[in-house]
Amino acid sequence: MIPHIVIASLAMLFNAAPVWSHEGHDHGEALPPVESGWTPRATARSDDFDLVAAMEGGQMRIWLDRGSDNAPVTDARIDVEAGAWKGEARPAGDGSYRVDAAALARPGEHALVFTVEAGTVVDLLPATLVLKAEPVAGSPDGRGALLPMAVGGLVAIAGLGMWWRRRRAAA
Repeated sequence: MIPHIVIASLAMLFNAAPVWSHEGHDHGEALPPVESGWTPRATARSDDFDLVAAMEGGQMRIWLDRGSDNAPVTDARIDVEAGAWKGEARPAGDGSYRVDAAALARPGEHALVFTVEAGTVVDLLPATLVLKAEPVAGSPDGRGALLPMAVGGLVAIAGLGMWWRRRRAAA
């Protein structure tokens, strides 16, 4: 008769083990790898403008397009506010604008207001920028999966050893 601890140990081991498909089993084309350089972004839209802002370290990079035809707007004045912090974005020469935003480079939600002046059009564009904290090692991103498997294996081996010892003693 197999003790319940052995059955429970084996169940934990098999529950923690990863599942692989057998050869010839195909789920279709593999997805492209996720871009690791993705930066936190804030977007805003009005009838006149589409705006995207991305944090790159202590700098905020801003792209501004016309809402009617999605053409880049390269000759605008863009002021950014977040609470007490204010900054003026300058053209970067590549169709985007940049502003020093080191005060916003901390985790949390930042309510932003962009004041855009392009020709005779003036618009206020609200947006929210969410900066997440850096992931902790062993977090649910899959890197900590080996430890539960190793512990489950050790428990299963210990359970089998106890069962074998009792079986031999009874014989």
